[in-house]
Amino acid sequence: MKRIVTPEEMRQMEQAAFKGGVSSLLLMETAAREAFLRLRRLLPRGGRVVFLCGPGNNGGDGLAMARMWRLAGGDARVILPRESATPDAQVNLRYLRALGVPFASEIGQADVLVDALFGTGFRGSIDPGSDMGRLIERANAAGCPILAVDIPSGMDGLTGQVSGACIHAAETVTFHAAKRGLILTSRPELVGRLHVADIGLTGDAGLLWADDLAELLPPRPATAHKGDCGRVTLYAGSLGMAGAAVMAAKAALRAGSGLVTVLCEGEIMPILQAAVPNAMCRLPSDPPAADARLYGCGLTENEETWQRLCALHDENMPEVWDAGALNLLARHPMALGKNAVITPHAGEAARLLGWTIPQVTGDMPAAAEALRQKFACSVILKSHVSVLCAADGTLAVNTAGSAALAKGGSGDALAGILTSLLGQGLDFLPAMQTASLWLGLAGQRAGEKYGLRGALTGDVIDCMGEAAGCG
Repeated sequence: MKRIVTPEEMRQMEQAAFKGGVSSLLLMETAAREAFLRLRRLLPRGGRVVFLCGPGNNGGDGLAMARMWRLAGGDARVILPRESATPDAQVNLRYLRALGVPFASEIGQADVLVDALFGTGFRGSIDPGSDMGRLIERANAAGCPILAVDIPSGMDGLTGQVSGACIHAAETVTFHAAKRGLILTSRPELVGRLHVADIGLTGDAGLLWADDLAELLPPRPATAHKGDCGRVTLYAGSLGMAGAAVMAAKAALRAGSGLVTVLCEGEIMPILQAAVPNAMCRLPSDPPAADARLYGCGLTENEETWQRLCALHDENMPEVWDAGALNLLARHPMALGKNAVITPHAGEAARLLGWTIPQVTGDMPAAAEALRQKFACSVILKSHVSVLCAADGTLAVNTAGSAALAKGGSGDALAGILTSLLGQGLDFLPAMQTASLWLGLAGQRAGEKYGLRGALTGDVIDCMGEAAGCG
């Protein structure tokens, strides 16, 4: 597991370190050293580096890096649009001037630029027509790689929003833990390759970030039989949308469910039996015993369906609400209970909350928390990065994904995987993390095999074994 922190959480950890006797100047030196080592990897033979340094402690990191580059024999130039304003940055500025490092007003020729203008506390936007905005635009047009220190200047450290001028980094080195904005941003190309550097801080605040699927998957004893591996029921599919039920059922089976039953109308049973012969079909009025249920994939959104959902809903059973079930829930809001998970994308979340889509995507953790409170359940808010919010308020994120998942059916596959894992006995947050990570990794495999445009949801499901290290 890894952690993702907000700028405020990072500030609190730094303050705790200072109260414990850690020198703030030493912490700046440690951070600068880590960023300098990343710079050395970019330019192992040395060269000219122009350091863009702001007035705060982020600029102080850049000034310390410039000193290190000069002392290592490199050609360091510094652009300081505003005089250093914090004590530690001022100390490093004096060091630089004592060394005779040249200060410049224009970028000129450079092998690499270092962006240390604004740190993760930045909010708002940088006017492209302002002095700072024009400097950023000149940096982006300089034709050489940019190494951003902690976060690309112009990106909101909390939300990742970019609404003005912003550095387009080739690489970003951030300290202690990834900052929330770096992960949630809708402009990941501005971050480039992200490196997290250890600077000796401690602290467990932040969102959980799972990156090892093998650690999360439930064990499968050699003596297991189908009755041991979870019985799941899917109320899914309708004429014209039977494929959604197919995708969800296939994904549940690939995820390891021993028995999968689809509740559907008789007119689509032949389609499902032919497409997913391992699954059983029953009428919605005849649900079997189950360890977990899924509602919504491909359902007709009418009042009759809502009444069936209400009849099936069981607060004591793990349930996943997706797609059509969510649209009906938006019309009939009710508390689902701690054993339910809803899995909306941004559009569905907006309908559920009565928000706009930009409000949802502008602060996805806040939207996930609002959904949790309104429906009293767990939430997977889906996007290129998904935010997971357990019923107790614990937040996590999934960063694994692929443009290969940008097709109808991906959400059905996620719902099927999640329902399967709940039916196999995983607790809610681990099941949510595992399902999201598994689909993301399988999407990456499918994209490699079939191309980002050509991969189908069926291909993604077929790659689940490889993604889990089983194939």
